Amino acid sequence: MPETSIIIRTKNEEKWIGECLNRLFHQTYRDFEIVIVDSGSTDRTLEIIGKYEVNLFRIPQEQFSYPYALNYGCSRSSARKYFVFLSGHSLTVSRNWLRDGIENFKTAGSIAGIYGDVWALPDGSFWEKIIFNRYQIILKNCFRRKRVLKKKQMGVLAFTNAIIRRDLWERYPFNEDYGLGGEDMEWADYWLRNGFVVIRDRNVCVYHSHGLGLKQLFQQRKNWISLTEPRPFRVTEFRNRR
Repeated sequence: MPETSIIIRTKNEEKWIGECLNRLFHQTYRDFEIVIVDSGSTDRTLEIIGKYEVNLFRIPQEQFSYPYALNYGCSRSSARKYFVFLSGHSLTVSRNWLRDGIENFKTAGSIAGIYGDVWALPDGSFWEKIIFNRYQIILKNCFRRKRVLKKKQMGVLAFTNAIIRRDLWERYPFNEDYGLGGEDMEWADYWLRNGFVVIRDRNVCVYHSHGLGLKQLFQQRKNWISLTEPRPFRVTEFRNRR
């Protein structure tokens, strides 16, 4: 039984899933398994995944929602202590990414989860490369590696790039009423209100973006704000998976 399970939700991720997995298998920390929950990929995603030693589970597209897919993956993992959540197009920025993230839990028993910033992917849009600029984010955090969060805020513990404790998930799984997203912020808020903290660690960054223009980025932010309340997953409302 590994200490950690890395859980990745996929659908049509052929562009980056190979590089995502390749970087994970080159981490200095190795006590993990990878669990992939795919919801109906029709491109080369499954073919690429088949080249790696991972545990692949497939769910029908019509059963998909963000929290359901994560709860499904968590319930089928064998991790003793930690769950790591990544998007199929999130690329770790260093070989110590996982080690640095998990070491946070050894500093205090009241930490519910760890997460980090995102940097635009090489194929990100012009505006994504400005807003999620790698060097700007590094400069902003150069004097402080970690921020301790005790209250809910937008984007806290986003599951494109996060690590949580398995025992806390077992006590409070992700709320499947938040089918369209927001289950990460709701879960974080639950534990923050119960005396736990969340750590934002500059060493736990990933490359992640969707190729959105400025207007689309504003719309995405409006969508994020709307996810503070439960909304069921509907394919017609679907834009970009995390």
